[in-house]
Formats: sequence, C-alpha cells, structure tokens
Amino acid sequence: MTPRKSPRQVLWMVVRILVPIGLIGWLLARMDWQTVWPMLRRMPGWTLAVSALFFTLSEVVTAFRWHYLLRFQGMKVSFLRLVGLVFVGIFASNFLPTTIGGDVVKIVGVVQDPEKRTVAATSVLADRLFNLLGMASLLPLALLVSDIPRVHSTQVMLFPIVGIAGFPSWSKLHGRIVRTWKDVRRWFTSPVCILTALALSWLSIAMAFGAFWIITIGMDIHISYWQASAISLISYLIALVPISINGFGIMEGSRTYLQTFMGALPEKATAAAFLIRLVTIAVSLLGGVRLLWGWRDLLKARQAPDPESSGEQGG
Repeated sequence: MTPRKSPRQVLWMVVRILVPIGLIGWLLARMDWQTVWPMLRRMPGWTLAVSALFFTLSEVVTAFRWHYLLRFQGMKVSFLRLVGLVFVGIFASNFLPTTIGGDVVKIVGVVQDPEKRTVAATSVLADRLFNLLGMASLLPLALLVSDIPRVHSTQVMLFPIVGIAGFPSWSKLHGRIVRTWKDVRRWFTSPVCILTALALSWLSIAMAFGAFWIITIGMDIHISYWQASAISLISYLIALVPISINGFGIMEGSRTYLQTFMGALPEKATAAAFLIRLVTIAVSLLGGVRLLWGWRDLLKARQAPDPESSGEQGG
C-alpha cells in the first residue's frame, strides 16, 4: 500500500506546482506581444536547429562521461545503450513531476547484472555529482565575466545554501551526506577519474551553454558566449532551490532578469529564455522516440545465470 502523504508534503507539492505556473504567467503577461511576434519572425531559421544540435551533443558527452565512470569500476555497458538511457532520462525529467524520475529510469536501464547492481545505481549518482561539481567550479569565472555587482553575486551564491537550509533537519542532511560519500567515494578518490570526469563535464556544460548562446544570437541579443554561459550557470544554480518542478519558471525568470541586466530588451530576453526551454524539451523527445522504439529491450535487466543449470549444461 502506498503511504499517505502528510499535509506538509501535499502543501509543498502544491507550492511547487503553483510557483512555476505563477512565474510563467507573470513573464508572459508582461510581454508586449505586438513586439515579440515580429522578432520571432525575423529570427533565422537555422538558430533553433543549431541550438538543438549543441544541446544534443552535450547529452552525448554526458553519456560518454557515464560510460567512463562505469568502465572505471569494471562494468561494461554499450555506449549506445547509455546514450539511449540519457535521452530517456531527460524525457522523463521533463514530463514527470520530478527530476529524480529521470535518474530512476537510468538506474533501471543500466542494471543488467544483479551482481553489479550497486555499482550501476551509484554510478548515476556519481555522474550527477560530477555535473554539479563541474558547474560549481565554473561559478567564480561566471561571476567575473557577467559584470554582476557584488551584492547580486552574494545573493546568487546564497541560493544553494537556501536550498540546503530547506532540508528537514541537519542530522538527516549529515546522514545523507555520509551515505552518499560511502556510495561514490570509489570515483572521488582517484585523481585520474576526477580530472577525466570533470573534463567531460566541462565539455558537456560548454555545449549546453552554447545552445543558449545561439538562441541569443538569433534574437539579436548582444552578449558574448561567456556572458551567455554565466547566465545559464547562475540560472541553473538558482533553479536548484526546490520550489518548482524541474526549475520551470525559476530558470526562465532568472535568465530573463540576467539578460535584461546585461542590456537586452525584456521582450527579447523573455523570448530567449522560453525558446531554450522549448529546445531542451524538443531534444528530450528523442528519449520518447527511443522508448517507443524498444522500451522493453532498453529497460529490461539481464538475470544472472543459474549455477545449477549451468552445471547441468556443462556436464
């Protein structure tokens, strides 16, 4: 029987649904649509295609990083299978009410050998942590090139702390950190593994940031690649605060604000923020296609051979 949610959990879920709806509605309501439509019509047709290509390549590099982490622990899984699981994961994250849904799909899909179930499952966690570490390591550079005043920089760096402060209790947080370290330390105690995984993370992040920069070029927003990267990184960190589902509304609002801070017109900034969201959702549909094409093969686990039956066959 599924346990009933407490009133606090129900209230929190309602908040996470209402916050993105309210923010997106507010952003759309303040736009001058008579100005926006001509801007969108003048946007070069190649912009969205190239942006989607950059984001797709970013996810392929993510799959390669995951492939490396598994191989580092002696677990061999087809790279193409992992690519499929990565896209199925982002599809689930976009269309399920939690980003954890994508991780669950990836874990189920990669666990083929019951004897290595723990390694397979924790590899997904390690992969996510390396991505977060790659993002965090770029934050000083992002603040340096984005020309954000010191007071705003301090506020940006406080957002992840606010997210941690919302955790039920410090004792539970400490316990979760200890358990997480026990699970992933095999990857985070090897300098070679750390440097390789971080290099792949930076490459994947650079391509994802490029996808947003291409959108700003198409919208005739005059910011550099480094400024577009700073906007993407800061909005990602702000979206870590778990007050909306998958960062909807939060990420668009922060991207809009940061672009206008750098001189972009509000209509252009808002349009660019929503267009990059549409691009990521469109690319994630590749995961939906992969599920339709062969979800049974993608998600089924391989059973360990029966020792007795193996002995009979050998005899």
